[in-house]
Amino acid sequence: MFFKAIDPTSLNKQGEDEGTRYRTGIYFVDPADLPAIRTVFDEVQHTLSAPVVVEVELLRNFFRAEDYHQDYLDKNPDGYCHLSLELFRFAREAKPTLD
Repeated sequence: MFFKAIDPTSLNKQGEDEGTRYRTGIYFVDPADLPAIRTVFDEVQHTLSAPVVVEVELLRNFFRAEDYHQDYLDKNPDGYCHLSLELFRFAREAKPTLD
């Protein structure tokens, strides 16, 4: 889902939003998750001609976004979002897989 929502080859930019605060990343808490993360990254990289620039780091800080960003599209139905409606439908219909 994550790699459908972003351009993994775009550094510090997603949609029309640009700057270091738009850097995409996977931030993990348990180092045991790192091998699974790397496996997915390798699978995605094999499908692309440009390098994946999504950062992978241990979660160090977390800050909740301002209230006006919470449920943004519910509060601003005509607001900007770089995600397509098809992707929202895909997410709603996705079934989790258990390995």
